[in-house]
Amino acid sequence: MNESLEKANRVKTRLLGILNHDLRGPVNSFIHFIQLQKESPELLDAVTKRRIEDATIASAKDLLGSMEDILLWTKNQMENFEPQPKEINVTSLFDYMQHHFSTVQDVQFSFDCAHENLMLHTDEDYLKTILRNLTANAIAAVSEMPEPKINWKAWCENGLVQLSVTDNGAGSNEEQFKALFDPGEVGNIRSGLGLHLIRDLAQAIGCVIAVASVPGKGTTFTLSFS
Repeated sequence: MNESLEKANRVKTRLLGILNHDLRGPVNSFIHFIQLQKESPELLDAVTKRRIEDATIASAKDLLGSMEDILLWTKNQMENFEPQPKEINVTSLFDYMQHHFSTVQDVQFSFDCAHENLMLHTDEDYLKTILRNLTANAIAAVSEMPEPKINWKAWCENGLVQLSVTDNGAGSNEEQFKALFDPGEVGNIRSGLGLHLIRDLAQAIGCVIAVASVPGKGTTFTLSFS
C-alpha cells in the first residue's frame, strides 16, 4: 500500500510540474496579446500584428498538442490502459511531423529514410507523442543557433527499426537527461513535458531510447524498436 501511495504521489508531482511548465506559457502569451490589443492598439502596426497573430496561433497549436499529450500520459498511468500497436509506414509518420511543425520559422527540417516502405509495428499515438516532444525539445535547443537544423532519420539495423532526432544545438551533459532514464527523477521539470512523458510512453511500447550529446555540436535521440 505504501508503495502504491508513493507511486501515486510521484505521478501527481509530475503532472503538477507539467501543468505548471507547459500550459502556463502559451496561456500567458494569449493574455499578453489580448491586453496589448485592448490597451495599446496603436502600438500594433499591420506587420507587427500579423507576426503576433501568427505566433499566437502557433502557441495555441502547441497548447492543444500539450493537452493531448497530457491526456495520453495520464491514461497511460491507468491500470487498464494499454497501447494499441499496428503497422505504421515510417514515411507517413514523418509527413505528419513535418505538417505538425510547419509553423516553426527559421529552422531547417530534413528527413532521411533508408527505405521508402519502412514499416514499424507499434502504437501510433504513443510514438507521435514521443517524436513531437523530442522535436519540440530540439527546436528549443537550436532557437539561438545561427543556422538551426533538425534532422529526422529512419533506418533498419540488425533487425531493429531505428528512428532518430538530431539537432545542431549547444548540446548538454548527462545530468540534464537524467529524467529520461530515472523513473524516480521528478524534481527537475525544466525540460518540461518532454523527458518525463517520453520516458513513460517509451517504456509502455517497449522502445529503447539512447541519447548522445556533444557540447557545442548538438544532440541525437535514437529510438530502437524490435
